[in-house]
Amino acid sequence: MSEILALVETLKTGLVNPRGRTPLKDCGLISCDNTVHIRQIPFYEPCIIMVLSGRKRIFDAPGTMTCEAGTTIAVPAPSHFSMRNEVDPHGHNYKALLIPFRDDDLERLRMAHKIEPIAIQKAVGILKFEHDATLVEAVKHYLGSNGDPHLRDHRLLEILLILAKQDPRLLAYAFAGESWSRRVRTLLATDIARAWEIGEVCQRLGTSESALRRHLKAENTGFRELLHELRLGTALTLLLQTSHPVYRIAYDCGYQSVPRFTTNFHKRFGLPPKALRTTVSETGKKLDVRGHPTIA
Repeated sequence: MSEILALVETLKTGLVNPRGRTPLKDCGLISCDNTVHIRQIPFYEPCIIMVLSGRKRIFDAPGTMTCEAGTTIAVPAPSHFSMRNEVDPHGHNYKALLIPFRDDDLERLRMAHKIEPIAIQKAVGILKFEHDATLVEAVKHYLGSNGDPHLRDHRLLEILLILAKQDPRLLAYAFAGESWSRRVRTLLATDIARAWEIGEVCQRLGTSESALRRHLKAENTGFRELLHELRLGTALTLLLQTSHPVYRIAYDCGYQSVPRFTTNFHKRFGLPPKALRTTVSETGKKLDVRGHPTIA
């Protein structure tokens, strides 16, 4: 894992912006100087998380899942998990690399390699993978794609194939399928600060308000709940992956009142925004993550 961390640092060399955050394409690096516990983190797209240093604990899996440095996990979506990122006993901060992917990436993988669908009787949760030298090399290749989107996509499939060969249940992540919640969330994410109204959303999705409310109720959610969750989830990502001040993040996520944002954030994740911000190391750079907000 030290090889991957060194490569990430090399890629960032010379790109640091005045706010102390560095953009990379299609992955994310989280770095925390102190242990931080975040309650019910939302994942809107599946992702791979590689713990590079420190330790991650996940409390929503059956029992507590502990992920030491060198461990890789795959996280399904949509989902929520409480997680604690811990510094190690020697004082090294927590670092993790996040690589997002989409359901259709798994379907492309299955079709390209003629992999038969596996029969899954229940939802598949977080999958854990131990250190694998082949996987490390594949991730290094992915990071070295040099901005070529075709090469990057090919190398992403390589990573997914390695993981799927270790645990075929990964392919079941593709069975999440389309839902009205996802369709609404995708539209809202195009302009999270917008004062969205359900009528406008219905018009864009080509459905009636009564039908949309009925569909969302069947999925145990509602329009306002989706908007509220997405705004807070986006704020969580921005706090961890940018140097923007809290007031700017609040406004960028659709809040006109910073105290209201702080109260809602604290209630949702179990700690106030400023407390979370103080745990994030300046080595935890801003990274452009493909898809919807998520964190490692």
